[in-house]
Formats: sequence, structure tokens, C-alpha cells
Amino acid sequence: MSSYTKSTDFASKDALLTGNPLKVVKGTEIDDEFNAIQTAVNSKADTNSPALAGTPTAPTASAATDTTQIASTAFVQSQKASPAFTGTPTAPTATTGTDTTQIATTEFVQQEITANEFTLQGATASTLGGVKMSLSGQTLTIETS
Repeated sequence: MSSYTKSTDFASKDALLTGNPLKVVKGTEIDDEFNAIQTAVNSKADTNSPALAGTPTAPTASAATDTTQIASTAFVQSQKASPAFTGTPTAPTATTGTDTTQIATTEFVQQEITANEFTLQGATASTLGGVKMSLSGQTLTIETS
């Protein structure tokens, strides 16, 4: 982006005596000024939907700013704190057997319990995943293999 700097001081020509050749405003001086102004204007960003190039900068807003001000990357990074949920937040429920860092909903936990539970009702012994459980009267015995 270039800035315009006037190269001809037209006002100073007014103070010159009549007949002084420097008092005359030449067409080339005017043309040079207009060309310099046009170059400076063409290199500026439009105020309406500017198409910026390079790495434009902007001041970083203070924390919790909630306006239409441009947000710098520094502002966005400062706002990435863990959210404090209120009310009853919801999330998608993972399929049974999911083993990732995805958030587990209470529905997912119930699915996992149901999918992996077994009962000893009416049985004297059951084995699941190397764990033997036996029921005798009111006593439940759990053994690992």
C-alpha cells in the first residue's frame, strides 16, 4: 500500500512574482500529481468488503469483547478456554463399543453396561471375560483366572 506525497507545492507558486517562470502551473505537474494520487488510491483497500492480501494486522480486542470488531488470531486463541456448561448440555451418543476420546453421554454409558452385563438369576456360576461369579444362597463369590 503506497501513500500519496504531493510533489508540487501549488500554493507556493501564488507568492511568486508575475513573470517568474516557476509561477506557471504546467500540465505535466498536474498530470504527475493526478497519477500519483491515482496510484495511491488504487493501492488502498476498499472500505466496503476489502480483499486484503499479505498478512493484515488488527489490534487485539480485550477478553470477552462481544462486538462486530475484527477478531485477531491472538483474541481467538485467548478465548479457547474450556467451556463452563450450564443447564443440561447434550452431545451425540457414540455407538456401543466406541473406545476413543469422544465425550461419553449417559446414554452411551447405559448402553455399555447393558451390552456387558449378565445375570446370575437361577444360575449357580457364570464366567465373563475371565471372571467367574458364583451364587450360593445370599453369597456372591467372584474369582479371577
